[in-house]
Amino acid sequence: MKLGGLIALFLGVLIIISVMDILPVTFWLAVGIVFAVMFLYDGLKVFIRFRGQHMGSLVFAIILIIRLFNLWGVTWGFWQLFVAMIGSYMVGYGVVSLFRRGILHSKRIPEASRQELTLSRSLEAENYEVDIEADLTKVLLMSTSEDSDKGFDAQLNYDKTCFTGSLNYDKNSDKARVRAKCKARAGVDSVLSKSRLNLELNSKPVVTVEARLDGADTVMDFSNVNLDSATIKTDLSRLSVIPSKIRDSRVDIRCDVASVNFRVPKTVGLIIVHEGDLNWRDFEGLVERDKGYASDNLDEAITTCQIFIKSDMSKISVDWI
Repeated sequence: MKLGGLIALFLGVLIIISVMDILPVTFWLAVGIVFAVMFLYDGLKVFIRFRGQHMGSLVFAIILIIRLFNLWGVTWGFWQLFVAMIGSYMVGYGVVSLFRRGILHSKRIPEASRQELTLSRSLEAENYEVDIEADLTKVLLMSTSEDSDKGFDAQLNYDKTCFTGSLNYDKNSDKARVRAKCKARAGVDSVLSKSRLNLELNSKPVVTVEARLDGADTVMDFSNVNLDSATIKTDLSRLSVIPSKIRDSRVDIRCDVASVNFRVPKTVGLIIVHEGDLNWRDFEGLVERDKGYASDNLDEAITTCQIFIKSDMSKISVDWI
């Protein structure tokens, strides 16, 4: 900030000199120079961060300098300068948009910032633990094809300027563990299109899942996964869960301000125990029993999924497929 201090010192002296009539500099000319330098200072930041606001400031600073010294006969008044300022920022945002979006630089695609991780192993354990931690990410969990000999197959794609990510695997005796992480860097807002995690699991081993999701768009299709239990903590997210058709399972969900949808196969019986207030519930095909809800197909269901939910300010719905 030393440069800003020097500029302020110079302008302060210039204003004092103008008031004392030492130099033929009018007070309003000095004020105009102050504003011109302020806009110019902000505009020069465009060479550090290519943003529309900086480009607009640079354009308007040039206009102010032209007006202050009456170059090319320009003698605009206040309202003309005000309109020119609006036009300058429109030009700035337009120029930055064209260069960033590829109209002028169609070949300038920051592919180097993309990171793609893949991890795959053959089926080599009877139990799999899956650990997922994701922010602002599209997540898809499902089963592999029926004839696949892979224990799991994972792909993680993200922008390195916005996220950090990793895929890890370890095995101990008959138990294997898969860990996937995609965390947003500080200051990153909603950029779901920039990160994606796909994870496919074999239908033979017993699977347990633990997921921590923040601002994620997630589909967990356990329909052909030999799921024992899943624990999901999520906030400001959209979550779709399809219970397992091949094993009795338990799903624990804790969420705040989220949309949770259960898409339940008709061969699966469903029991929901819900704790929380101020929720929008749409429990189609379920009847209230004791402290929870149960589907009317429990007697003939092939498998049963018990769901325990703690939530506030969330939408919870059930659809049958």
